[in-house]
Amino acid sequence: MKLTASLLLTTVLLALVGCEKILEEKPESFFEEGNSFQTARDATSSINGVYNRLRGVYNMTIINLADVSGEELEVNPFNAEAREIDRNLFTSGLDVFDRFYTNSYVLIDRANRVIANVPKIAMDTKLRDQVVGEAKFVRALAYFNLVRAFGDVPLVTSPTADVVNVALSRTAATEVYQQIVQDLRDAEAVLPLRYTVASEIGRATSGAAKSILAKVYLTLKDYTNAAAKAKEVIDSKVYTLVPNYRDVFPPERKNGPEHIFSVQYSCLLASYGSPMAEAFAIVFTYPVQQAGGTYYPTPYHVNSYQPGDLRKDVNVVTQGVNPQTGAIIRPGADQGPGSNKYWDPLACGRQQARNNFMVIRYADVLLMYAEALNELSGPTADAYAAINSIRARARGGAAVTTGPQDLKGLTKEQFRDAVLQERSWELCFEGHRRWDLLRTGKYIETLTKAGVPVSEKNLLYPIPQNEIDVNPALKQNPGY
Repeated sequence: MKLTASLLLTTVLLALVGCEKILEEKPESFFEEGNSFQTARDATSSINGVYNRLRGVYNMTIINLADVSGEELEVNPFNAEAREIDRNLFTSGLDVFDRFYTNSYVLIDRANRVIANVPKIAMDTKLRDQVVGEAKFVRALAYFNLVRAFGDVPLVTSPTADVVNVALSRTAATEVYQQIVQDLRDAEAVLPLRYTVASEIGRATSGAAKSILAKVYLTLKDYTNAAAKAKEVIDSKVYTLVPNYRDVFPPERKNGPEHIFSVQYSCLLASYGSPMAEAFAIVFTYPVQQAGGTYYPTPYHVNSYQPGDLRKDVNVVTQGVNPQTGAIIRPGADQGPGSNKYWDPLACGRQQARNNFMVIRYADVLLMYAEALNELSGPTADAYAAINSIRARARGGAAVTTGPQDLKGLTKEQFRDAVLQERSWELCFEGHRRWDLLRTGKYIETLTKAGVPVSEKNLLYPIPQNEIDVNPALKQNPGY
């Protein structure tokens, strides 16, 4: 893999950004591993560097791989790279695969260094265990993304030290999943329920580890453990649905009661800004530019909503207001509708908005719980309660008689389809759709119905060609 350059550079410089506050302070300089990991401050600095690197993965790259690849989102033809994914016309040479693969392994290497070195520091044992648990959480998250995208991938669990270490073959997905599960189980045991200090908000919690673990179990079709982990999150009473769907998304409300784990973005530095607002906006009306985004809800998705579903007003926007002039803005002839999920009227500039990337939120856990229970025993009362709480918010309250009403009387198959559809309305454009369709075996069927070209080979992405070229131990996925 092309980790030779990136990971060896990481080894020399140990590019672990040392910032005491993820969102509030400028990162300190890089430091060499030989004279690092001496104090508790080094430990917290190193884990902050791991979190910082998440921005290299959770950006429009994830949207391209997880949402553009589905039936909900399309892109303007001027965005050639995303367009190839949108129409399943990509090859192994597409740069987005290389960026995702390389950035994921750099992230993993940073986590590995924390896991290997922090236990050697003489410091408070509870904090030390927590820092290692946070690193294991991030490592598990990175591998979960990789294995869902590519299938078998090299499993690296120790710091990369030389060129020999990066000439690795692919590890069976089953073994990668075993490591993911173990890392998350280790993490949930040592991470706190919540953080109360402002500078620590956004770090991984036990609820975050349990939530991702529930999704891993669901992907593995271990429905008993998936339901149990989701139930632990529900029973913790730490999280709740906010009453208004619209309030899930504004930057001013980030890290709220529904947000379980988010990658943190801000205006502190240009590199901390999110590209999401510009990409999805119907009009990008900040002082630096006036133009619409290039990512649009598809007509297939737009037309899927039931009348009275309030989520559509957020997810699909056909006109907006210029906050500078008050003028009504509508899409141009070559544009589709926008989405207000990532709208930030106070962004710092192009590609520099304040929106966090919500990796997982409470509504996702409720829907996973409903899905797992249904697979175990059909649509039980608890399964209905979970999905119907989502639908009640979508219509504006339990007593509202218009919009999506409570589900009842469904067969197991009907409930399974209902959950998958509910996930589309609730979680669209948040980096879930491809994985949902693959997990449920509906990817080819759904894309075909939506008129998107698709074949068996598209169930996995190709290993990036750059990685194949520099690492003869890697073998390509079928069809590429």
